[in-house]
Amino acid sequence: MKRPFRSGMMRYLTSLVLGSLAPLAFVSAQEKVTVPAGSPLNITVTAGAVPPPPVSITLYERHGHVTPIKDKLTHTGGGLIEVTSPTPDTILISMSGAVVANSEMKFDLQQSFEISFDDPKIKKAKLAIEGRVIGLLRGERKGCAGYTEACASVLASPAELMTVCVPPHQASGCGNLAINDHDGPKFVPVVPGKYNLQQSFTISAHSDCPLFKRPSAEFAPDPALDPLWITYFDPFHGVKKESFGFQVIVKVVPDTGDGNADKKPAELVPAPAEKK
Repeated sequence: MKRPFRSGMMRYLTSLVLGSLAPLAFVSAQEKVTVPAGSPLNITVTAGAVPPPPVSITLYERHGHVTPIKDKLTHTGGGLIEVTSPTPDTILISMSGAVVANSEMKFDLQQSFEISFDDPKIKKAKLAIEGRVIGLLRGERKGCAGYTEACASVLASPAELMTVCVPPHQASGCGNLAINDHDGPKFVPVVPGKYNLQQSFTISAHSDCPLFKRPSAEFAPDPALDPLWITYFDPFHGVKKESFGFQVIVKVVPDTGDGNADKKPAELVPAPAEKK
């Protein structure tokens, strides 16, 4: 009876020793580290850092205003101007809001920013701008809804460098319209320095009779427009509204032109004829 007990005990001790040595063998295979006896072993893994872009944009002074204009038996919702910088070389501006019946909402933004060449090897860069409008227009028998002045301009005071304008739209009568319009991108060469962005947007709805369904211009995520102002038979029921509004993207990128446009192509010289 003692032999099986002793052999089992020996196998248990052997597996325990080998199990305790396995992690140290793995660590030594990766990197040789001397660990004092009895001290804890800590392994730290550091993620690699993403290199910064060679050119960047810095935001400065901003003046943004949203002005709702309401009449009787009307509704406005939302009314937000959001300016973010998802990456050091990009600006994202979003204007969102909703109006019903006899009401309007006017957006106006002036944003100052600076372009920097962070990499000494960069000598030329270009600025890109594009805009899009996503939303819904609901008309009614004696009313209409629409948007205008969806424009953004970049200025190097006092000169205007470039402008994007999404064409205006309107829904009247019993018409309804889903909007997903885009303008750009447009490019212009730039140098390091300060610039200004001017952006505007106007949404409106007008009705001459309060007995019919109220017209609406919806350019904002839920719950900007109260469901009580929309009938059960809404033609756009269930549509996703997370991206509603007037969005403008401004991005600076290095000008990677190889500069060989002015060089003449190599001339092909015929081989000399062999002398007989």
